[in-house]
Amino acid sequence: MTGTKILFLEDNKLYQESIKDFLEKEDFIVETCNNGQEFLNKIFDDIYDLYLIDINVPQINGFELMKILSDYNDGTMKLVLSSFPESLIQSFKNGCDDFLNKTSDIDELLLRIKRLLKRAYHTYQESIQISDNVSYDLLHKKLYINQKRIELDIRSLLILDYLIKNREKFVSSVELENSIYPCNSKGNSSIIRYYIWNLRSILGKEIIESKKKFGYRLNAS
Repeated sequence: MTGTKILFLEDNKLYQESIKDFLEKEDFIVETCNNGQEFLNKIFDDIYDLYLIDINVPQINGFELMKILSDYNDGTMKLVLSSFPESLIQSFKNGCDDFLNKTSDIDELLLRIKRLLKRAYHTYQESIQISDNVSYDLLHKKLYINQKRIELDIRSLLILDYLIKNREKFVSSVELENSIYPCNSKGNSSIIRYYIWNLRSILGKEIIESKKKFGYRLNAS
């Protein structure tokens, strides 16, 4: 299953399940954790598009977690959900991208999530036009050619997703490896080249440009 993957840190089981159920009905993939250490274990093992973070959680609180994420240059969007409005300033100081009170309407949460995801792709739209006949649904990570859904293997999809986020900019093989492999695994440049070849065979050679010592760049319209 492919789509936007969200990691939700919340120790209140009832609230956790209600938010998870709501977001899954909106076709997001949601994984949950109950404490800060579990959160770190999960991001060591997997890659996510968005973090939903409660502040007052056991073991490692949300403020400390965001400091750790900043120290490791984790650019994943971070939305803090808190019952304490006074946490707002400290949350932004520690690296959150948005803040929402838990008492807010759940539809507002959905709007905030979509806004952050679109911000990660530098767009106001939910779909990005790569070329005249190629488009990408960024919320659900779906590729379309001539309006027909094209299935990609997960690594090719993650590489394309990263290139779209960084379109018109060269990214190195190392960056691409870091974007598609979690910390507990290791890729290599030859595998990256294979996935680039695969994408070019589907999208057309001119869509992905390569430049020695610079890496790869998506030439979106």
